[in-house]
Amino acid sequence: MSKALGMRCVWGLVSVLALASVTQAEVSTDVSGSVLVFPKVVYDGNNVVDAGLDGRDTIIAISNTSNNMVHAHCFYVNGAPDAFGNPLWQVTDFTIWLTKQQPTHWVASQGRPVNPSDNFPSGQDGSGIDPGAIPPVPPGFQGELKCVQIDASGTPFGGNNLKGEGLIRAGDGDVSKYNAVAILANPDLAGDGPANELLLNNTPINDGEYNACPNQLYLNHFVDGQPSAIENLNPEACTGGQCPIRTYLTLVPCSQDFENQVPSEVTVQFAIVNEFENVFSASTTVECYETTRLADIDAPTGRCTLSGGSCTTDKQCLDGLNGFCSKNSVFAIGTLGTGAAFTRISPVALDGGVIGIAEEIHYNDNGVAGRAAWNLQQNGNRYDATVDLPGGPVVDTITIPQSF
Repeated sequence: MSKALGMRCVWGLVSVLALASVTQAEVSTDVSGSVLVFPKVVYDGNNVVDAGLDGRDTIIAISNTSNNMVHAHCFYVNGAPDAFGNPLWQVTDFTIWLTKQQPTHWVASQGRPVNPSDNFPSGQDGSGIDPGAIPPVPPGFQGELKCVQIDASGTPFGGNNLKGEGLIRAGDGDVSKYNAVAILANPDLAGDGPANELLLNNTPINDGEYNACPNQLYLNHFVDGQPSAIENLNPEACTGGQCPIRTYLTLVPCSQDFENQVPSEVTVQFAIVNEFENVFSASTTVECYETTRLADIDAPTGRCTLSGGSCTTDKQCLDGLNGFCSKNSVFAIGTLGTGAAFTRISPVALDGGVIGIAEEIHYNDNGVAGRAAWNLQQNGNRYDATVDLPGGPVVDTITIPQSF
């Protein structure tokens, strides 16, 4: 055997082992699964919530990666704050079906009605074979979309045939894209009784139904307030030296009860490590859905950089031409003292897992923003990490309405 051939065999073995580790223990952003999670779906409409979400809508794209027809039961979860600041947790469900190898897409604010006369003109949303009637989300929607693969009778099915992407676009043309999180099923056990309870307990040490959620999430990010590189690339866009970078984090609990309409709650801890390897900490509770600027986690109020007035969001300062809302946060440059940091996100004790995405915003001094989303890295799984704890292991569960 030649040396070159030997290396090809070694790399082939590594690839097989890597795929096996994904199918046995992890949620994934690059292979198809039986549950798809879009952690961040927004439609502002006329209800502008925050400068980080201003004027934005979401395009959902889902593909069937198999040569068979695939059905999915989908759930929009609206976690926008109510009048008291609590998440609404309003759930809207619908069913889609895809022919073999069929991709589909829709705009969250428009939904997708069934239209037999759909054609394929360039740039038209809704072209192609309709997957079924999809409702629009209301103005002010902030939440997630979760789709569970089912068979024709409505029973969860472990085919691992769904893959998706979410694209958040602003009215000015700025776009931010991420991969949907796929939870893979164990085809031999998915759909076991009770069929409408999806147990996320498939790991290297346990033969379960669906892959367990991560034990920890990892986030590499600029610290809050770090000046954007736009100051060097285009000084005229940052004449006042006020071009901060903001990082927004979106988290959703892995466990959800759609049958009984009960929201889940997970307390997570943050270990923030700066470039000098100093460690800082913070914590928050994710109830139903959480999307937040990192600095908001421990510093809800701040000061406008130009006027010194009290603020809670950048928008408040920008609207008054008072700069940006600077906060004395553990995630901020004034505390961490370095331009970048690494944050480890860990659920506490016997709480369930969380999944999510991050989104980075670069401003110029007029408040014009450019955004980029990305999927978080993950480590371990909640089941194995808690199996030896008193009261463990943690088994996240997705409960969908029973089929009739």
